[in-house]
Amino acid sequence: MPPAVRARVGARLRDAREPRPTAWHRRPVSWGLVVSTVAVALVVFFTRAPAPRSVGGLEVAQASTDLLVREDFEGVVIQRGQAALLDVSRGITLRNQGALVVRRESTGVRLVRGRAEFSVNHRPTDALPAVVLVSGGAIEVMGTRFTVDERGGSGTVTLHEGSIAFRRLGGEVVPVKPGQTLAWPVVDPNKPSLPPETRPPPTLAPPPAPKVVPSRPPATSVRAPSVDEVLRELEVLRGRHEFEQAARYLEESMRKQPVATRERLSFELGSLLTYQLKDAQRACAHWARHEEQFRRGRYAEAVQRARGTLSCEGRER
Repeated sequence: MPPAVRARVGARLRDAREPRPTAWHRRPVSWGLVVSTVAVALVVFFTRAPAPRSVGGLEVAQASTDLLVREDFEGVVIQRGQAALLDVSRGITLRNQGALVVRRESTGVRLVRGRAEFSVNHRPTDALPAVVLVSGGAIEVMGTRFTVDERGGSGTVTLHEGSIAFRRLGGEVVPVKPGQTLAWPVVDPNKPSLPPETRPPPTLAPPPAPKVVPSRPPATSVRAPSVDEVLRELEVLRGRHEFEQAARYLEESMRKQPVATRERLSFELGSLLTYQLKDAQRACAHWARHEEQFRRGRYAEAVQRARGTLSCEGRER
């Protein structure tokens, strides 16, 4: 074999034995870029939406990462997670133990439904007590820690430390000591109900006496109940699940209120028809009258949600 041919064949054999450089070898990897990309992905993955700073007039002092909270016509609704809500002006802090509904009112903090632990800062001796409202009355506190379980019409309060006084709806005040649990409603053992067979037979009413119409009726003025009084009575009826009676009570009370204070009662009536009585026909008709009378009212968004729940637009066509 000629020397030139032998040289070319040897060169080809050497090239066949040596591995050719691939794209991986030709382009060095930028490890800094890889690390930055992974870090950004981890930050995006573990970032959660921040909890609101306040809701329904209550400050959110602490919140778990899975907290799910909203505000509607009932008040502040915690659906998932744990939070510490603070009423700054009254020094009341509550921590939910599961799902609950709570509302800040002019006279105190009302636990509508659920279980929560309350702690109240110690108040001066000459100051009024802080108040936690429940379906069975009001818990008056000067500084203590206790747990309330409200089930809508019934519930319990357990005192852990300090002292509280439970004021029933009838006005009776019951002191509670540490370690004690008080439940509501309370059945009076001194007034047992008669068994059906021993109840007295019904008596016939005497015939009505003839009416005497005076020539000049006496000038008497009856004060209409305030909005707060109407709302307190409404809570009592709701706690007893007397929803139809509550609706009639609201309709009657609205007629006695001036236009400036009638919007709140109208909204409560619509909510009662929508969510408790679930009477779509009456509720849609009421919401239509409400929107016509209170255009751009303060409950406009909640009214729209209620109308959407009932599909009122489809019913009105």
